Amino acid sequence: MTIADFGGWQVKTTDLTELDVVSVALGQPVEVQIDALPNTVLNGTVSDISAVATLSRGDVTYDVVIDVDNSDGLPLRWGMTAFVDIDVAD
Repeated sequence: MTIADFGGWQVKTTDLTELDVVSVALGQPVEVQIDALPNTVLNGTVSDISAVATLSRGDVTYDVVIDVDNSDGLPLRWGMTAFVDIDVAD
């Protein structure tokens, strides 16, 4: 059994490198594009940053969870591919 709350959506990115994670903060704005909805840009905010790294293909990466803001009425499904843009420029 899976219990879910469809009142809001979250995106989890697993490829934020150790070089960029230091420039990401809770509450930081994020843009999300869903592969299945190519002309739609969703806004979101960083809601969680993993404190523990994962080794992925030789890179040290961190999981980041994003709360998606404007997803009402979109045909979103669990497991869809998302592209996350977190501005880490100085």
